[in-house]
Amino acid sequence: MNGDLSGCFRVPSLRATALVVSLQTYVVKTGSPLAVTTTTVPSLPGGALTLQVGSRDVTPGERVVLRGRYRRHAASPRDSYANLCWDGCHSGLVEQGVAIHWRSSTTFQMTLVVPRTAWLESGHHGVSVHPLTSGQYSVGVQCLGEISGCALGRSDATVELHLTAPSPTRCASSRPCTTLHLSSTRSGVGDVVEVSGWAPLESIIGQPFGFQLSVARAAAGARYDALSVLRTSKGGDLSVDLAPEILHVVASRTWSDLGRLTYVASSFAGPSPIDVVSGSNRIAWCEPTSLVVTKGATISSISTAGVAAALGGTNLSLFDAPTSHPPCSTVLMVPRYPRSVFAGFDTATSEGAPPIYLSGLYSVDAGTRWQRVPIPPGSSDENFAGFVANHDVVEALFSSPESGGSDTPFGTTNGEVATEMTTNGGLTWSTSTLGCPSTGPCASFGPYYWGNCAMNGSSQALLVAPRGATGALGRTWRNSSWPTTVNSCFAQQLVATSKNGLVLLDPSSQYPLLRSSDGGVDWSSFALPSNDGENFPDGAPLGTSLLMAPDGSLFATVTSASGTRESLLRLYPDATAWCVVPGVLGVSARVGVVGALRVSATDLVWSQDVYPTSGAETSTTHVVAFSHLRC
Repeated sequence: MNGDLSGCFRVPSLRATALVVSLQTYVVKTGSPLAVTTTTVPSLPGGALTLQVGSRDVTPGERVVLRGRYRRHAASPRDSYANLCWDGCHSGLVEQGVAIHWRSSTTFQMTLVVPRTAWLESGHHGVSVHPLTSGQYSVGVQCLGEISGCALGRSDATVELHLTAPSPTRCASSRPCTTLHLSSTRSGVGDVVEVSGWAPLESIIGQPFGFQLSVARAAAGARYDALSVLRTSKGGDLSVDLAPEILHVVASRTWSDLGRLTYVASSFAGPSPIDVVSGSNRIAWCEPTSLVVTKGATISSISTAGVAAALGGTNLSLFDAPTSHPPCSTVLMVPRYPRSVFAGFDTATSEGAPPIYLSGLYSVDAGTRWQRVPIPPGSSDENFAGFVANHDVVEALFSSPESGGSDTPFGTTNGEVATEMTTNGGLTWSTSTLGCPSTGPCASFGPYYWGNCAMNGSSQALLVAPRGATGALGRTWRNSSWPTTVNSCFAQQLVATSKNGLVLLDPSSQYPLLRSSDGGVDWSSFALPSNDGENFPDGAPLGTSLLMAPDGSLFATVTSASGTRESLLRLYPDATAWCVVPGVLGVSARVGVVGALRVSATDLVWSQDVYPTSGAETSTTHVVAFSHLRC
């Protein structure tokens, strides 16, 4: 309650040479302050309310017990929390959600903490900082009776207190007020800058609350006031900025600075409806009513007709139509067992969706019979979280109901990921835990969680192990310093470039290319050239892809600013600009969707779904050699 603050932020990629960092809050326009002439409000349910205090003389930081008394009885049901206001509910300091302790049907107690420092006030005169000075102050209780919009109304009851405070050291006369200190005045994009300082109290919800750290482009030559107020367009409320400081952004390292990166192996976040089978020339993908596998010019179809029967006996049923031949959401195959297929299907409980669950099934006879993946002890069908493969070893991942933390990755149990593992194409399974990939650093995407990609996205952990860790089984994972999770709706690619080297490509992030030289523990941001896909202020549209090919090039799909055209871009090693690969996608963003890109040793692979204004949806998969994708 003394106004001290500390925190940190990561320097955003705003393509600016200077940023202004400030404290920001929003204040509701109150108009003229409301005069308080009585300590009772006769219109309250249960009759008039009186607020009393043992002693009206208080000091800064003191905890004061307020006693409320109804003339007849309290409203039913009794409230458990209400607001307390210092120096007026409309213009002064409000402490929200203060516990109410009922002593009888007509009496209660609440505890007020007297502020120990200055606070922000608003009224018809605007916004100002009120210093902590001795004097008379009105204390009110508000929002008894759970009345909608009560926080915009007057106090339910008030009492006058007299504050005795030492001479203020802040915000009085010419003495300094709000301060903000940055640990560095020059930093690069992606660097962490620590902040500390002091600000007046604005509102309290358990702890002082109400300010957010604003980081924005600094206007060239602009001067920023220590306190500035801007009336917003919505309702005329006030946006308040305090203590601005300038941060100079040093030039970022760029894609061309990396030279030609070595591609060792890669993996993708989220479910993948296309699988480029490592170590073979086969590609498998999900179609609206079946699975399709190609081997060179040979194309074969795998029936999904037995999936519904395989889910019998569970509380999950197929979510996508047609349920007789359901489409899969993710597919995986391994080269040694060409008749074995591992797939995930969208399902829901009898209560309906959301949520949607990914159910893991497999077939050892090319779809003649489907079976559910075994469940490890302590897990359930709903916890299935995707497949991963290391050569011919397939693991079915299961998420933990635990949410993770600063030391425990999201979706793990004490850093471990439960799995069921098969080494013979699904003929037998054994319980295990997720281990390191067979090549590159010990880093991996964690269990997949379904999320609504049109709303909040889907979080998936980025798992790392201590430097030099190896082992296909039994790994205890931890979070990297940054990032800890990705929004797997955008199919991020994790590329191993050496024994300790990694590249993370994320088309949804303002830091689209991160590089690590210590196995994923620490990361640095590298700037990519700008492209049309950056014209969306709310972030990249769903379907935007970004990946690295084995030759070290980057490929991206972007939607035009008008939202009508999708283009394929290529960024060659050492290049300083993207180029457009002409005549490849052949789909309008108005009627079609380009799926996430995938790569084989020689080809770029993607799917295209077309939704015509009349007729049936069509889905096609495209396999084009890198040598044909020139620009």
